[in-house]
Amino acid sequence: MHVTLRAPAKINFGLEILERRSDGYHEIETIFLPIDLWDDVRIERTNAAGIEVRVSGAELPEGADNLAHRAAERTLRALEQPGGALIQLHKRIPVAAGLGGGSSDAAAVLRGLEQLCGKHLPRTRRHSLARELGADVPFFLDPTPSRALGIGDRLTPLRDIPMLEWVLVSFPFGISTPKAYAAASAQLTLPRRGSSIAALLGPSGVVSRPPNDLELVARSWHPEIGSAQSVLIECGATMTGMSGSGPTVYGHFESRERAERAVLRAESLLPAGQRPIAVRSPASSQGPESTLDTSWEARRER
Repeated sequence: MHVTLRAPAKINFGLEILERRSDGYHEIETIFLPIDLWDDVRIERTNAAGIEVRVSGAELPEGADNLAHRAAERTLRALEQPGGALIQLHKRIPVAAGLGGGSSDAAAVLRGLEQLCGKHLPRTRRHSLARELGADVPFFLDPTPSRALGIGDRLTPLRDIPMLEWVLVSFPFGISTPKAYAAASAQLTLPRRGSSIAALLGPSGVVSRPPNDLELVARSWHPEIGSAQSVLIECGATMTGMSGSGPTVYGHFESRERAERAVLRAESLLPAGQRPIAVRSPASSQGPESTLDTSWEARRER
């Protein structure tokens, strides 16, 4: 038996740092929006003990340093299941790009192993296990447009958010999330209150450009982030931002047609190594299966 899942990426629509924590994390406010860019995750149960991870499409560790590996170990332990698992990751989501690819892969492994084992953890235990794996992992257990507080694990689904069209620009480098948070929080007076980023999204779509406390730091390290945002504005974006700790930037477009035209134009304006891609985020009133080409469906096969 094996299952195959699509593990979606996300963009952070804004991100504010509210407080430093003693455990090294930061209290934040952000909006998570799932998008129709995904990794393929194939999971097979094995009789032999141990976890094997195989990765294609990106240069990533395949041992215990891979988050999917750790997710499999901890999930099988929590389910009290003997044996091991073979996990094959086909990466499409850029690595260390602020899009949550590793966290989404981990959540897919957790859900896939529950299905393969025919056992399901209680909801609170599943959330706790996901949180232990990483701050973004709980969101990917049931990815829907959500406001996130805490370290990103206190989630409130948002209502009346329409389907939104975006163009992403990815870069041939990544940014360390811990380093970005450390540098950004050192420049802020903390603790502070958030500014209700959720109010910047509504039934009519994007109301205003959201703040991202990590963006100024990222742009100081990599000025090409700001240059790519300027290109997206030149191509017709109504607003731009940076997702999470970056470096991926996004531009909002009023229609799929305009987004696709912007991709064609941006390709001629961006330097080599920077790649534009049109994506969409689902309406909060619709299930992800109907809006994102079955990105969250698991297929169980013999």
